[in-house]
Amino acid sequence: MLMSNEFAGEVAVITGGGAGLGREICLALASSGAKVVALDVDLVALEETLLLSKQRGGFLKVFQCDVADSENVKSAFKFSEKEFGLCTIMVAAAGIALYTDYLSMVEKDMDRTIAVNLKGPLLCAQESLRQMEKAGKGSIIFISSVQAVMSLFGCVVYAATKSGLIAAARTLALEAGKMGVRVNTISPGTIDTPMLARDLASMNREEAAKFLEKVKAANVLGRIGTPSEIADAVKYLSSSNASYVTGIDLRVDAGFAALKVI
Repeated sequence: MLMSNEFAGEVAVITGGGAGLGREICLALASSGAKVVALDVDLVALEETLLLSKQRGGFLKVFQCDVADSENVKSAFKFSEKEFGLCTIMVAAAGIALYTDYLSMVEKDMDRTIAVNLKGPLLCAQESLRQMEKAGKGSIIFISSVQAVMSLFGCVVYAATKSGLIAAARTLALEAGKMGVRVNTISPGTIDTPMLARDLASMNREEAAKFLEKVKAANVLGRIGTPSEIADAVKYLSSSNASYVTGIDLRVDAGFAALKVI
C-alpha cells in the first residue's frame, strides 16, 4: 500500500484498535501520514495490528487500555502525548454487542455494555478534548450504529448506548466548537468484521447462508460493507474536507435505515 501525507502532523488515538473497524481505522490513518496510538484491552490483538501497520508503513504505537477505566484512559493519553504530541484526532471504535433477550440479561452484562460502549467513549473524548484545546483544533468521532435508530430484537442495551453516543456527540459539539474541535458520529450498517463472523459461527452452513441473504436484502445496495468503507468515512470527517461539519451522524449503511422491507 502506498503511503500518503494527507494526515501528516496529526496525532490520532483510536480505541478498539485490536480488531475490526478500530484496526482498519488505525491502519488507514497511519498509512495516510498520521501518528497513531491504537488502544485495546487485548494486547495480543494490538500486537497483530502493530505488525500489519509495519507492513503497510506509517507511525503506529499500541497501548493496552480498558476504555471503561478512567485511570487506564488517562494513562493512554499521557502515553500518546509523550510519544507523539497533542492528540488532534480521536476515534472511539471500541464496542461490545451482547445479543440477548432483555429479561434474561444479567446486570453484570448490562453494566459492561454501558461502560464500554458509552462511558468509554465519553472518557476518551474528555481526555482528547483537553489536548485538542491546547492544539487549537481537533476531530472527535464516535462509532455508533444504525441500531441507534433501527430496532432489532435482543439489542435493548446495545441500541441505547449507540443512541446515547449520537446525542452526546451532538451536544459536545456545542462546547467543543469554540476550541476549534469538531465532534461527529458514524453509524455503520452491517460490516464484515469479527463481530459478524462470531454471529455466523453459531449457525450451521444453511442458517448462515440464509442470514447473509437477509442481511444483503435489508439494504438498497444488496451487499455487506467493508471495514475500509468505514475507515474512509473516518478519514473524511477527520480531514479539512469536513472543516465545516460538526454535530452530525453520518450513516454508512447502504441505505439500510432508508429501506422498508415489505
